[in-house]
Amino acid sequence: MLELVKEPDPILKQKAERWDFEQHVNAAAIEREMLETMRAHNGIGLAANQVGLLRRVFVMRLHDGREMGFFNPTILVGDNADIDAEEGCLSFPNLWLKVKRSDKITAMYLDNTGKQCIIELEGIDSRCFQHELDHLDGITFTEYVSDLKLKMARKKQRKLNG
Repeated sequence: MLELVKEPDPILKQKAERWDFEQHVNAAAIEREMLETMRAHNGIGLAANQVGLLRRVFVMRLHDGREMGFFNPTILVGDNADIDAEEGCLSFPNLWLKVKRSDKITAMYLDNTGKQCIIELEGIDSRCFQHELDHLDGITFTEYVSDLKLKMARKKQRKLNG
């Protein structure tokens, strides 16, 4: 299992570099280890920089139970029906924030063999994909809320964390 990086570690604010299948030949092993780490922390998504790796890959458990890795992911199309919903993050224990995100997206990514794939996601799967993609760009969900809302959420977080 990989070590989970938590705030305020600066790697969470760094942009990840493309995954190079010729240079980084252990894609399946990284995917497996990241999924194991995600499961161990009861998550539904985990980006590489959350485990100290600055490469463009994240893993997710889709609502239908499938678990998969997304290498060099990108959003091709997003609807403009932004939905406001609560999100959490493994790197920010017990911090919950309402974030607006597209309800439906079409995304392109490479699987762990380097094969190009296109997937349509909606609801929680769309939200999770966008959250993890943000991580790869050095953006955390805390950046989507006002200072006041973040301050109030931090107060609740402190109580929950003891």
